[in-house]
Parts: sequence; structure tokens; C-alpha cells
Amino acid sequence: MSRFYKRRISYLPTFFSISLVLFLAGLLGYFIMNANAMKGSIKENVELSLYFNDNISEADILKTRDKLQAEPYVKKADYISKEQGVKTWPLGAEGIKLLGFNPIPNSIDVHFNSGFVVFDSLKTLKTALEKNPGIRDVQFDEDVVENIDKYVQTASIILISLALMMGLVSIALINSAIRLNMYSRRFLIKSMQLVGATKNFIRGPIINTGIITGLCSAAFAAALLTAFIYFIKHKFGFLFMLDNYIQIGALLLGMLVMGILITGLSSYFAINKYLKLKLDDLF
Repeated sequence: MSRFYKRRISYLPTFFSISLVLFLAGLLGYFIMNANAMKGSIKENVELSLYFNDNISEADILKTRDKLQAEPYVKKADYISKEQGVKTWPLGAEGIKLLGFNPIPNSIDVHFNSGFVVFDSLKTLKTALEKNPGIRDVQFDEDVVENIDKYVQTASIILISLALMMGLVSIALINSAIRLNMYSRRFLIKSMQLVGATKNFIRGPIINTGIITGLCSAAFAAALLTAFIYFIKHKFGFLFMLDNYIQIGALLLGMLVMGILITGLSSYFAINKYLKLKLDDLF
């Protein structure tokens, strides 16, 4: 029993090393996916406002709203009456008393599906809507729309570059941890070979143990990442907007596959190295 426990304990440093590396890799992957989700959320909050002349009836404005709402690229279109507009006007009712009339025009606020929110597309739509004689003005935040893709693209390139570097570092660190474990068992491996054990007989249990270690490490890292995501979503929900559980599940599954593949292959190549060495080369 003591030998059994010693053998299992010898894998603990490898287990925690692999878990930490996979957790950091998964965390970086989550940040990349969250950046894309934030981009979509920001784009869907971009608002294009149509302001109507006072002589345009409410019925005509509602027809325009319904026509816009029917477009496949429009997420929603809200009619804002003059009375509703006063509630968001900084001067409010006091301003109306001061001026003697309500200066707020009837309007429609339009929100779009994220894929449509590109500067050229909104500019073209704005130009087309301005040709309507009943519309006084059409506005949207041109600076935000013009720069959002540039900023998110820059952030994505940085994160993807970090992810690639992290992937290479992860493979190197996990491979080193496996090789160090194999080094500590090199005499046992050679002893088994000297008493007549075949390479496959020696190789099989070690590779299986490596795969199990990788699977357990990945499962532990996935559990840590899930807990971390839950924590930051509740504490900083306005920054972390990824709610697509299919994508999160795919990320966690990718961590499991990564743990199994890397540990399995590293164990295979590490054990082969010591199977080929002569006894004198072990010292």
C-alpha cells in the first residue's frame, strides 16, 4: 500500500503543474471569447436616432418604425414621443415652462444586430433616411462606430498572440513535468527491461497513467476556471458579457482534450527515450 501511495504522490507535482498551465490557458481563451462578446454587446447598444418634423403625424412615424423593425438587420426600433423625450431632457418640465413650448421632437431610436454595425453601413442608411422629407435629422455616434472595430481588432490580435505563446509555453512546461517524472523512474524502467519486459508492456501503463493524470489535471483546471468565471460574472458582470454556454462548454472540453493529448504524447516520447538508453547512460 505504501508503494501505491508513493507512486500516486510522485505524480502530484506533475498534476498541479499541468492544472496551473491549463487553467491559465483556459483563462486566456475565455478572455478572447469575452472580447468578441463585448464587441457584439457594444455594437448592439449603438443607437441611430431619427428626429421628425412636428407636422408629421404619430401614425406616419409608427409606420416608419414598423418598416424599420421589419428589416433583418434591425434588432429593435422604439418610438419616443415628445412627452417621453421630456423625461430624459436635462431641463425637463422646467425647461418647457421657461420656453413656453416643448422643443423635443418625436423620434425613433434604432438598435441593430451587431453584424450590421459598420461605419459604412450606418452612414449609407443615414444618408437614405435623411432623404425622407418628414425626418428632420438622423444621428449616431460616428466616432464610436468608426473606432470600435479597430480597438477590438487590436485587442484580439494581442490576446491571440498571447494565446499562441501560452500554448507553446504550456506544451513545453507540461512536457518538462512529464520528462522529469520519467527521469525519476528511469532505473525502474530499465530494471523491467532487463528482466525481459517488452517495450509495449512497460510503455502501456506509463502512458495510461500520464493520460489519466492529464485528464484529472484538466478536469481540476476546468473546475477552477468555472468557479472563476462564476465569480467575475457576479462581481464584474458589466465587463464580462459572455453568456454563450455552448462556447464556454467548448472551451472546457478543449482544456480536457489538450490535457489528454499533451500528457499522452509527452509520456510516449519520454518513455521511449529511456527505453532506448543503455544502462550506463542512466547515470
